[in-house]
Parts: sequence; C-alpha cells; structure tokens
Amino acid sequence: MHAVVSGWMLADDGYSGANRRLLGLLGSAHASLGSGERVTVLHHPSFAPPEFARIGWRAVDIARGPTWQRARAERRLLPSALDDLGATVYDHGFLPAPRVAVPLCLTVHDVRDADGHGRWPRLLARAVLVRALRRAAAVVTVSDWTAARLRALAPGCAPRVVPNGVRVEAAGRDLEDVPEHGFVLHVGHLEPRKNLAVLLRALAALDDGRRPELWLVGQDAGAWPKLRALAERLGVAGSVRHLGVQPDSALRAFYRAARLVAVPSLYEGFGLPALEARAYGARVAVSDRGALREVVGDGDVLPADDAAAWAAAMDAPREDRADVVARRVAATSACSWAAASRQWLEVLRAVSAARS
Repeated sequence: MHAVVSGWMLADDGYSGANRRLLGLLGSAHASLGSGERVTVLHHPSFAPPEFARIGWRAVDIARGPTWQRARAERRLLPSALDDLGATVYDHGFLPAPRVAVPLCLTVHDVRDADGHGRWPRLLARAVLVRALRRAAAVVTVSDWTAARLRALAPGCAPRVVPNGVRVEAAGRDLEDVPEHGFVLHVGHLEPRKNLAVLLRALAALDDGRRPELWLVGQDAGAWPKLRALAERLGVAGSVRHLGVQPDSALRAFYRAARLVAVPSLYEGFGLPALEARAYGARVAVSDRGALREVVGDGDVLPADDAAAWAAAMDAPREDRADVVARRVAATSACSWAAASRQWLEVLRAVSAARS
C-alpha cells in the first residue's frame, strides 16, 4: 500500500479541527504501518511539514482556496502527482472530490453546508456531496451522528466512523493573571454557527460581583466585529477577550485553568475542543445540537439558545476535586490518536487491497 493524502489545507497558523485531526492521525500512524506500506502527504509549498516517523511529504502547488481555484488545480496537478508516486489509494478530506485514477477514500468531517449551516447554497452543497460519495471507494467520518446524516442524505452510503483522538501532554507552565472570578473558555473559529452570542447574553445575566471573563481562542472567521458590538450593547465588553489562535502548549494551560469550557455551537460534526478539554480534566458544557452530546458523554448538555441555562453553568463554581477531575480524564482514555490511526489505516489498506 502507498496511501497518498491531501494535505494542502494544512497551514502553519491554522488550527482547524480538520487540520488537527490530520496531524493527529499522521503523528501516530507509524506504529500501525506494516512492512512496505507507505504514506505520503501532498502539502502546499508554504507549509513547513513536521517530522513524523515513516511519513513522507511532497510539495504541490494546489491552492487552499477559493474552492473553484483549488478544484481546478486538483484536476491539473493531482493525476500526475499520484502516478509519479505510484499511489494505490488516495485519501481526500474536503469537497468537491476530484476524479482520480486510483481508489478514493473520502473523509467527511461534517455536512454543515448540506444542512444549511455553511456558505454554500444547500441544494448545491447536497449535490456536490452526493457526487463525491458516489466517486468514493470508501467514506470515513468522525462521529455516529455525522454518519447518520450521510446515510440520510445519500441512501446506500456506508460510512466508516473513525472518531477523533486526543493526546494529553505535560501541563507546562500555569497561566498567569487569571481573573479573580476565573474565565469561561471557548476554543474554535469565530463564526455564526458557533453561536457565541448566547455566551454574551449569559454573561450579561450574571452579577458584576461574581462575573467570570469570557476568553475566545481561535481565528476570527468574520464574527468578531458583531460579537464585540453585542458585548458593548450588553455592557460586558470589559469581560470578553479575543485571544486569537494559540499553540497547543498554551491550549493545555487554558483547558486546565478554565472555570468552564463552553461549546454552544448550533452545528458540530464532532467538537474536538470538548474532547480535548475533558482530557485535561476541565468541566465542559455543550449545546444539544449535532454530535456534541455524543462527544461529551456525561458532561453538561444545554439547550443551544437558552441563555439562562448557560448563565447557570458559568455561575457554577469551578470543580477541582481530584476524583471529579480523574473521572473526566478517564472518560476520554480510549480516545487516542493511536487508535484512530489504526482504524484509518485499516480503511486505506482495505481499499488498496481491493484495487490490487
């Protein structure tokens, strides 16, 4: 098997869930690769690839966006790259799916556009998705909830669920200058489907004397100006911080120090920050939408638009009892990137063998 993987969406300053997943899988794949099996990742020339054991990298000048430009570059450059590498299976992680001469394994992280929570018109998104599923020799997705949506949108589709994992590392330095009443943490792009306005309304419902701060970690995808204006109207602008993208070393410290990690999204195909937060022992509250209930286990599940419920969760004291923290961590013990990479490679291996 020689699996070639699309990685040109990887970026040195990009911390999307899809990118974190791909890097997590690649970083653990070496332990499950058999003799003579290879994985090569095609990446954009501007990306500096990490050094992962038994993972090869090749630069290919395929644009990350816009979508039409990326798709045109894939049609022009992918066939020769796959032929030159001698690929036996091609792993592709976004839409649309290109036509290639080797079996295609399509990874679907979510179907937000097809469900009306993205930038594409819903009917167009559904057509593109169904066409991609028909081209794929195998379909991988990240949660049972997303698998069910795929089966509903494309009857006959049989996706293989390979959940995300988490890698817990040493805590490193603790955070300094934590506010007197702590902070509520949200990790993820700032975009409408993240439903961050409900956190601002919840914050405004709390008394000034015990109000925590709200720390937003992630890239602004266009929502921050409106959120900042809303915070000013509600009188809580001084309690809201947008900290931008943070490296993993900083995220560990944020998770460990947070009073609450809040994920109020209107739509999630998985919700990796919720899993990561629990792996570091944090208290987590998620909305009742998408796959979040599946990911968070016995964590708090709240109505997405109920600001009073989110205010109560924010107002609850930080729980530091060792047995409680240990229970949260234990709930994620089976969610490793090593286990995920084994399942992922099993799919690639089966597709490659079928071709032979």
